Amino acid sequence: MLQLQGAIDLPEATVYTDDVDPFTMYVLPKVPILRRDADKAVFKFIKYRSLKPLANGDVGAALVFMDVELALTAVQEASVRTKLAELLTARRGPGGQPVDPNQLILSKPQVTKSSVMVEVLAASGDLVQRVNHAGKPSNYGNNVVAMSAELTQKGAPVFEAVMRSEGAGGVRVVYEMSFGGRMPPIRAVGHWNASKFYNFVQDVNFEENFWSEDDFSEHVSEIFTNSESRVVEVDPGGQAGNDPAIAPVLATLRTSVTQQLDEAVKRNLLEAIPAENRDFSKIRDEDFENIHRDITVNKTADVHIEFKENQVVTVDVAPQANMPSLVSQGFKWEDYAMEVDLNDPFFRMLNLNIQVNAEFAVLPIFSVDVKIDYPPNTSRNGIQTFSFSKPDDIGKFQSFTDGGSTAFKYQYVVNYKGESRVFTSEWIDADTTDLKVNIDELGIWLVDVEIGDMNFDQVSRAVLTLEHPEVAPGIPPVCRFQIDKETKQQQVKEVLMEPVKPYGGSITYFMMDGREFVKTLKDIKGQRFYVDDPFSATRTVQVRTRGDFERQIDSIFLDLTYTDTENNYTQTSGIALSKATRFFDWKFPVIDEHKGKVTYKATTTFQDGTSAESGEQTFEGTTLLLGEDAALVNVRLVPDLIDWAAVKLATVDIHYTDTGHGIDESESFTFRKDAPEGKFELAVRDRNNRSYTWKATFFLADGSTKESASSGLVNDEQLVLRVPA
Repeated sequence: MLQLQGAIDLPEATVYTDDVDPFTMYVLPKVPILRRDADKAVFKFIKYRSLKPLANGDVGAALVFMDVELALTAVQEASVRTKLAELLTARRGPGGQPVDPNQLILSKPQVTKSSVMVEVLAASGDLVQRVNHAGKPSNYGNNVVAMSAELTQKGAPVFEAVMRSEGAGGVRVVYEMSFGGRMPPIRAVGHWNASKFYNFVQDVNFEENFWSEDDFSEHVSEIFTNSESRVVEVDPGGQAGNDPAIAPVLATLRTSVTQQLDEAVKRNLLEAIPAENRDFSKIRDEDFENIHRDITVNKTADVHIEFKENQVVTVDVAPQANMPSLVSQGFKWEDYAMEVDLNDPFFRMLNLNIQVNAEFAVLPIFSVDVKIDYPPNTSRNGIQTFSFSKPDDIGKFQSFTDGGSTAFKYQYVVNYKGESRVFTSEWIDADTTDLKVNIDELGIWLVDVEIGDMNFDQVSRAVLTLEHPEVAPGIPPVCRFQIDKETKQQQVKEVLMEPVKPYGGSITYFMMDGREFVKTLKDIKGQRFYVDDPFSATRTVQVRTRGDFERQIDSIFLDLTYTDTENNYTQTSGIALSKATRFFDWKFPVIDEHKGKVTYKATTTFQDGTSAESGEQTFEGTTLLLGEDAALVNVRLVPDLIDWAAVKLATVDIHYTDTGHGIDESESFTFRKDAPEGKFELAVRDRNNRSYTWKATFFLADGSTKESASSGLVNDEQLVLRVPA
């Protein structure tokens, strides 16, 4: 049986010996590890995400499953065997036979009661949602704890990072265990010893003289000794004598032994030894002249009471440690982790909400039937139909996608009030989760006419004409409305029995000063139409410039005119564009955005004193680009190959001429040690003339100079400077 005394403390475990077999050892590991199954860790990390937020608002989380056990790895067990074998060999003394490590039998303490606590990531509420386990280990074998944990969206990457690194793995395990172990026996001894000793020596001499008187001598020696000893000892056998739980037991045991000893002593008391009679007359009568008497009496009594009780006690231990990370235990994270997208094709669904956007109470619509043809559902249940008779009716269509698309077809049937005919739409393709059939699709041309931003101080009245493309001769009719300051609202409500199309019309404004303006309406959509002021619309002309305002162009004078001949309406503007003002936006009110034209006249003056006129031009669009599109001469001057140990200074002159346009430009560049590259840039008017000449002068350290130049016109975009030989 496991004996508690003499436990061996090793780095890997605490080892207890057996009270009978010296080769049997009971091993209690110190650090929990992951349970192995066929050399694989019983561990799984599942990180998942969802398009639909979870209950806590996160879009993902993680699950962890693992078996934790209080056991040794194969490497640790081999190390423990080796150390124990060396210890047993050393106990045999010099010359003792070595103990084979494989000869040892490694067992485990027999646990009688246990519990366990598992903590993940310090039990942080921000990182861990819950940890699940039974609260107690298996109580046999390696005391396995099967546990799982649910991590938050923040906790998932933290746990992964910890388990992928060396060291502690973010899982703290605390065992509380009880097991039995043998202690040295409790021994109580009572001993009483008594002895009585008596020694009597008598010497008597008679001398009978013939001639003289007789002599007589007597010598007597008498010794009495008594001794008695009494001992009562109680050995608690490794227990603490002052332990409140042990002390009463020891006291009771001592009392019992003492009582038994007292009873035995009573039975074995020695009687006193009587003194020897000194009378030797009878011996003398035998005619002995010399008498020697030596009498010894020795009495002993010995009582020995011994009580011995073998004891087994229960020991409480609490092995606890941070379990090493997955990597520290020799496993690869990638083999035990997986990522899952909850949008699994098998569970994917089409959840379709259907509504009809129409006021049934005020419109001539009795009901609308919407049919949904979704192949995965139609193959099982046929086409589904949803009926609507109120604006707040909502149809809900649900079907598994069977791993396919969410595209479907729908058709709607409109039933009109007081009308036997119905409008049936075509089958319409859709791919949405929110299907709304709007009023424009229900075969009713409905327009709410309201007064917008109208200045009746300038406008006397207006006539609004709205015209929908005919769906049948005379259907729908042209609608006209008189608009004045007393008008609040007008309405168009016509049954078409087909979807509403973009419609048009016009607004005729009658001004207070007698003028009339006509605004054409095109491609109008929607249910609500506002009649605004005749000048509520605006047009914008964006004027932009190009060209070289640094060397060539001085300014551009621009005159702009907008003319609406039908309404006898004109707007004008003018501006001078220059280096300081390169762009301009002209915004002006118009009666009809679709009518009128913009003309312009531009006069460009150049820095050489010349000028150019564009004449009157018609402009279409929104951006007017003015100025010449100048070509550029770009030359990079690279001084990297100059030996600055021999050269103190270098200059480069570049010359460009265009006699046809009166251009003659030169620029000089100076280079010293560590100088950056130079750049020659010139805007030219002739795209085909980009050639130039150059000349370089090098001032040497010895005071001399060297020159190099182009052999003629060149058009290189990069000029690498070199000192001529």
